Amino acid sequence: MDNSLKGLILAAGTIITCIVISLGFYISREARDTAASGAGQISKLNAEFNESDKVMYDGLSVSGSEVINVINKFKNGDIAIQVNTKKCSTYYDNVLDDKQTEIIGTSSSSVKSAQNSQSNAYINPNGQFLGSIIRDVNYTIIGIIFSQVN
Repeated sequence: MDNSLKGLILAAGTIITCIVISLGFYISREARDTAASGAGQISKLNAEFNESDKVMYDGLSVSGSEVINVINKFKNGDIAIQVNTKKCSTYYDNVLDDKQTEIIGTSSSSVKSAQNSQSNAYINPNGQFLGSIIRDVNYTIIGIIFSQVN
């Protein structure tokens, strides 16, 4: 009877050990997947945070004076700013190609012409403009477009 009891205790111990090891592997696999998912979300949030100063204008209605502030803010930056008024369409700082997929050069337009009421590029400080962002094939923001709505 002693031998059979010792055999049952040994078998039970072996089964419990196998269950504990299996649970350990399962938990470590789940933790790895969760960590990978969390790292992906952190990377996405970091990218959104880095673009937040530009993305905030997507779908936002702003005044003409805010458009001029945006032009000054991103002056000498790596994006093109296009302003579509009732009179004309003007690029500031950089110029996009016809398909709006890449920056092809720099613009000669200045903020001074946007503030001169006699200029075709005049931006009415009291006008309302709807903003939208332009992304290239790498999903990088390359431009902001402001279109006058009134």
